[in-house]
Amino acid sequence: MRILITCPRAPVTIEWVRLFRKAGHEVWLVDSLNFPIAKYYNNTKYIKVSPPRLAFEQYKKEMIELINQVDWVIPNCEDLFYLSRVRDGMQTDTFFFMPESDLLFELHHKFNFFQKLNEHVKAPQTKLLTSKEQIELDENSILKPVYSRFGRSVIREITENNIEKIEISEAYPWVQQERIVGEAVCNYALVLNGELLAHVAYRPMYLLNGAAATYFEPYVDERLDKFIAQFAKDTNYTGQVAFDFIDDGKDLYVLECNPRATSGLHLLSEGLTFEDEVFKYRPKEQPSAYRVSTTLYSLFGVKALLKGEFKQLHHDYKRAKDVLEGVPFYGQALSMFGMVQRAVMYRKEITSASTFDIEFDG
Repeated sequence: MRILITCPRAPVTIEWVRLFRKAGHEVWLVDSLNFPIAKYYNNTKYIKVSPPRLAFEQYKKEMIELINQVDWVIPNCEDLFYLSRVRDGMQTDTFFFMPESDLLFELHHKFNFFQKLNEHVKAPQTKLLTSKEQIELDENSILKPVYSRFGRSVIREITENNIEKIEISEAYPWVQQERIVGEAVCNYALVLNGELLAHVAYRPMYLLNGAAATYFEPYVDERLDKFIAQFAKDTNYTGQVAFDFIDDGKDLYVLECNPRATSGLHLLSEGLTFEDEVFKYRPKEQPSAYRVSTTLYSLFGVKALLKGEFKQLHHDYKRAKDVLEGVPFYGQALSMFGMVQRAVMYRKEITSASTFDIEFDG
């Protein structure tokens, strides 16, 4: 089979390449960047296309040509919202490992997705806002756009001054949500036609800008297993799906859904195979933690030293596997250079620069 995988800027793409190469399949990567990180893993074929958010019609034309040459398409990032429009407008026998468009867009919405939950988790009290006048100055709540990522644009202290410059409308709604205090937990699953194929949970650690994790610690909670199995069945889901939770010590509260790849795929990789065109998962008794290269030292080393926590940081570093294993140093350097270049060029933070050309904000 020939498999087209999108968004190789995401390190999880490397896991897909390993999986399908091991099963004897041909892999193509597609993105709109010059230096996506997975491009440098084992000389994988890479095809550059137009950025879907900035030049959709050209992107659509290029993707249709590629889709007609492959058997499977696996989208990894928010480009799947644009890819869904391409898929819905063409006739093809190519298989897309992603949900139907209506469900996809509903799950991406930080208010509408609550309709798809079940009794195994709880939801924080959440109110949809279509104007600033609807905001309550409540210190026990937070504000965030219904379409956002990396914890970006979240207002954690709701004051007149903090909300002065935000724009809320029917075209660009926000939510005001009850603040839940506890431990952050994430999960990630592979699902086909409502059947749960593989599932893992983890704790996101060593957060960049307080939001994007660089370290992923395996976690087990029976409530998550029951929740995701029921979710898969109820929605007849197909594709990758992930949720963010807060455990307050008593209940699990679900905060948002990501109907795409997340770093959880790294934790599945040790037991995941692709046999006879079917995913098979055999979980390890003691799954490994994963980290992003040497970021623990470069991003958190000084802080850990000042707080007397460097010994713990070093311990965490040594026991975790590197998600970029197999990517040569020059590839990692070029990829980082490309992101820094974009951040400077477009005057954005590095997390924003890494995704702004594929983001879907309604």
